[in-house]
Amino acid sequence: MLVITGLLAHALLIGGPVTRALAGASWVSRHPQAALRLWHSCALGLLASVSGALVLAAHDLWEHGMVWLFHADKPLIHAAYGGAWQARGITEAALLALLLGMTGLSWTAARRSLRVRRARDRHRLTADAQGSHGRGDDPAVRVLAHAAPAAFCIPGPPGRSRIVVTTAAQDLLSPEELAATLEHERAHLRLRHHRAILTADVLTAALGWMGLLRPYAHQVRRLAEMAADDQAARKHGRRTVASALLEMCTAPGTADPAPPGAVAMTGPDPAERIRRLISAPPAVPGRLSRALTGTAAAVALAVPVLVAMAPAVLLANTAHLPGTG
Repeated sequence: MLVITGLLAHALLIGGPVTRALAGASWVSRHPQAALRLWHSCALGLLASVSGALVLAAHDLWEHGMVWLFHADKPLIHAAYGGAWQARGITEAALLALLLGMTGLSWTAARRSLRVRRARDRHRLTADAQGSHGRGDDPAVRVLAHAAPAAFCIPGPPGRSRIVVTTAAQDLLSPEELAATLEHERAHLRLRHHRAILTADVLTAALGWMGLLRPYAHQVRRLAEMAADDQAARKHGRRTVASALLEMCTAPGTADPAPPGAVAMTGPDPAERIRRLISAPPAVPGRLSRALTGTAAAVALAVPVLVAMAPAVLLANTAHLPGTG
């Protein structure tokens, strides 16, 4: 019972206070890519804790595995993981909850993935059929005739990703601003932000109803835009990226910032991003910051495993000790 309580406490801690603190932390805007990794680690750690608690509640399966893995005494393992707290039907209820949870998560992931893929296929078909090739030597760029300024990328398999810019955006932006905008979209594709966004959407839909991980999906989108801004700024300058973003956001008739399945330049929190680009100096992650975020991510993922396996580790090689069995 103590192990299950520890796992549930870890899940509640990550899903509540830790994610709220992470969402309000000021350092994440200086190191958005590191913050993205930490968000994903927290989400996976929470999922591992909840799943582990259900597996332990269905104690027979787990206990047999621990006895075999650590050559431990079965009654001692049962006392550590099961004990007198087990009520009639708890194993069946835990297995049912685990099965329903896994089925629901898989269904949500499959449904959202299919919907996003279909939307991307439609956008890609439109871009290829109605768009013209952009300036320069990038075969992925398409220019669509449209009265509203917009720029977004359509992720896809190798050779099928597209970066779409409307004629209104092309006319609105200077050559330097347009180049920065294209680099921003290339960064989204290069860093695979579309996968991070889909993962966050699925886990938020699966766990958000419990009040856990509610800021996850929005924060991933916000940090992905900041990370892409930084990539573009390294090549074209922070003020150029900020100017392009400001022009795109304030132009009359600006298009919907994110077509379904795409990742757009004018994504979440553009005002915050512009202030950040203009006022904040570029932050270069040092060894200490990388070590700290890496350690925090590792702890979030490792704690469920350590808590779940600690009793079995302590009882390792007790199968044939005198007085056991």
